[in-house]
Amino acid sequence: MYSYFHKTKLDEDFYNKRISSELPDRIIDAHAHFNLAKHVENVSKETIAGDWALECGMVMPYEDAQSYMSIMFPGKKIDFVTFPWPLRDADTEGNNEYIASLIKEKGTRGLYTLRPEYSVKKIEKDYVEGHFSGFKPYPYMANPTKGAEISIFDFMTHEQFALANQLKASVVMHLPRIGRLPDPNNISEIRVIINKYPDVKLVVAHFGRCFNHEYFEEALEVLRDDVHRFWFDTSAVLNPKVYKLAFTHLDYKRILHGTDIPIFLWHGKREWNEKTYTNLCRENFSWNTHKYRDEEENYTFFIYEQINNTLLAINECFPTNSDEVINCVFRQNAEAVYVLQT
Repeated sequence: MYSYFHKTKLDEDFYNKRISSELPDRIIDAHAHFNLAKHVENVSKETIAGDWALECGMVMPYEDAQSYMSIMFPGKKIDFVTFPWPLRDADTEGNNEYIASLIKEKGTRGLYTLRPEYSVKKIEKDYVEGHFSGFKPYPYMANPTKGAEISIFDFMTHEQFALANQLKASVVMHLPRIGRLPDPNNISEIRVIINKYPDVKLVVAHFGRCFNHEYFEEALEVLRDDVHRFWFDTSAVLNPKVYKLAFTHLDYKRILHGTDIPIFLWHGKREWNEKTYTNLCRENFSWNTHKYRDEEENYTFFIYEQINNTLLAINECFPTNSDEVINCVFRQNAEAVYVLQT
């Protein structure tokens, strides 16, 4: 487990007072990365330095995840939709095999990370034999620059989408491009996917990387009714205004809770300024400027803040049936989207 990880009395109080009684006893974390250290040993220092999130954590064996969750969520049973680390320099083959072993031995749901050069024949064989529940492509497989101006079809080809459509599989999409979800090219390509491959269950991760509400407002205006033809997960999103927009404008059965572990095991929160955000963190990562050092002792887990903001938005938007919505977002929606394969 990571040496920086620790739980404080403040965390315990926050969990007991704001979260525990609201959450269902069984939860599915629909966005969690699992691997062994050997799967990322070739990821360069330059790659890690280019993405603050990678410094937070790049290794997560199944046993460690269970330990973290038992500490953070006492009294709850946490299941996972397990993803490999989708980095170009990672051992994708080995990591996919590890996820397949978790599916077989632990009964988890697991996604298959593909590379654009993988043949359809290879993918289908691996996918069926491994009993995967979906696919996890990633922009880094085509370009290692974060937010690169590339096409979705550069890292998941049309032939691969056609296979996913044939398999009626889920595809978790981390969108490229600096413009995030409302980028006109991303909007256009999402519409290509949902029209050309209608049996694909498209899940747009991180609310389309709309960490600021301005992006999400723009996207909702442009997508209009098409926004109801795919799903979103909540991973890495903390902004309460994004959650308010989501639960006001989306079908709650198309929103899935996710944490993006092992990235967010630290204490902190965010502040937002128009279309940018700043991570405010207690732990001593190289990217942490300790902007409000005197306030850091009052920070709780980032994941607690995320869940609390999710719950607040649900309770505000659904005052008469919040329990039903919470059960859907935190478990039932993931069960429907990521079907266990036997």
